[in-house]
Amino acid sequence: MSGAQIVGLVFAVFVVIGTCFLALVLMRVTELLLTIKGTLTTLTATALPLLEQAEQAALTGNAGMAKVAAITENLQTVTDNVAAVSAAAGAVAGGPLVKTASFSYGVRRVITSRRSPDRAKQVRKELAAERRDKRAERA
Repeated sequence: MSGAQIVGLVFAVFVVIGTCFLALVLMRVTELLLTIKGTLTTLTATALPLLEQAEQAALTGNAGMAKVAAITENLQTVTDNVAAVSAAAGAVAGGPLVKTASFSYGVRRVITSRRSPDRAKQVRKELAAERRDKRAERA
């Protein structure tokens, strides 16, 4: 065997080993790609129904929010109407009630002021009597 034949033989062995290694790598990559394909298929099969359910929930939620908005608007209208009725009732009944309360307060003051002078006179008499007694004691 000549040197060129030995080099050719060694080169051929390296080519065969490289080819086997490349075939092994390609088999592993193929297995990995098949596993990824199966995972993606499973993920797609489970994710699509979940996405559809999420879409339905969002649509239902939007419909519910629209109903809540309508109810809120109705309640605001009712509140405004009640406030208007309350203001009108206050204006209609408030004036006469204030006048009646003022009149009754005035009547009570007059009645109590008629009693008060009697008390005031009695207190003045007592104070005057005490002053006289003190003057009499000094003298």
